Amino acid sequence: MPPVLRDEIRVQQPVADLGGIGHGFGGMGAHPLNDMPASSRREQEMMTELRAMKGMIEERFGALAFMEKLQRQPAQARLTQKLLDAGFSPALVRKLVEGLPAPMTEESESHAWASNVLARNVQTAEQMPALEDQGGVFAMIGSTGVGKTTTTAKIAAAFATKYGASQLGLITLDAYRIGAHEQLRAYGRILGVPVHTAHDRASLEDLLDLLSSKKMVLIDTAGMAQRDSRTRELLDMLTHRSIQKLLVVNASAQGETIEDVMLAYKASACRGIVLSKMDEAVKLGPALDAVIRHKLKVIGVANGQRVPEDWHRLSAHALVHRALRAAVNPAYRMDADDVNLIFTARQQVQRARPTLHA
Repeated sequence: MPPVLRDEIRVQQPVADLGGIGHGFGGMGAHPLNDMPASSRREQEMMTELRAMKGMIEERFGALAFMEKLQRQPAQARLTQKLLDAGFSPALVRKLVEGLPAPMTEESESHAWASNVLARNVQTAEQMPALEDQGGVFAMIGSTGVGKTTTTAKIAAAFATKYGASQLGLITLDAYRIGAHEQLRAYGRILGVPVHTAHDRASLEDLLDLLSSKKMVLIDTAGMAQRDSRTRELLDMLTHRSIQKLLVVNASAQGETIEDVMLAYKASACRGIVLSKMDEAVKLGPALDAVIRHKLKVIGVANGQRVPEDWHRLSAHALVHRALRAAVNPAYRMDADDVNLIFTARQQVQRARPTLHA
């Protein structure tokens, strides 16, 4: 059975340099080992160092064994290179490729297998009713400039077309960006829906009570960098029991940036993910990689500025197909030596041994 890509990938903590007693501890009085007798402390330090050395040796041998397997099986090597070129992380690529059935020798066969496995591990809302049919209170959250306001307008337009503007409520929390209110109000005027502004949690709760008879209420929030101290304040403001958060993620962002955003905005507590700027993404692999590892559901995708035309619900197979057909710039295309460097370099990610949905 192939590996389960959605299994947790744990990040290893860096091991302190234990070259001498107390070395690397940042001061003798700051570590619990300093409360031990000197002989016990030395034994503990030695055991810690031996465990670190054992882990490093196992990691190195595992990487070498994986590379040897790639050399013996060209289909796996080509698949590995294609997945890395598509932007998937080395940890997920290795987990996937290690489950490739041995008899596969044709490149097209191995790529079809990998595509199916990836699609089974990407959760989408394609089989669920559309947001506009479900109704409810939804807040768009995410970093600066990812398209939250435009996404809000697209969902609002889709809803108003089906159920009428009288059943729709619009709220903006964006009090930091100049012109933010005007942008959503411009969409509101087109739809015939007034836009309300909430400046704090109390005013937001008052507005939710005022709009409680509406079938759908959409909340556009302030765009903040994921490391902005105000991000936590925003999330606290949205803890009302009726609010379902949708995290809007820039599909064209780097994998590390997407990971940072998902952690900062607590993606696991969100109803789902909206992938925006699909039309700008050269590689969709990093976004799908994060979606798989965090076990998140893709509610919809935005591939342009048109309202509401550029709003779609795609299947997992469509998203994976889009990711695997990425046109890689020659300057960034990997060859066999590049692949060797990636997997023989010491990895900071510990790979679980999963069970995959076949």
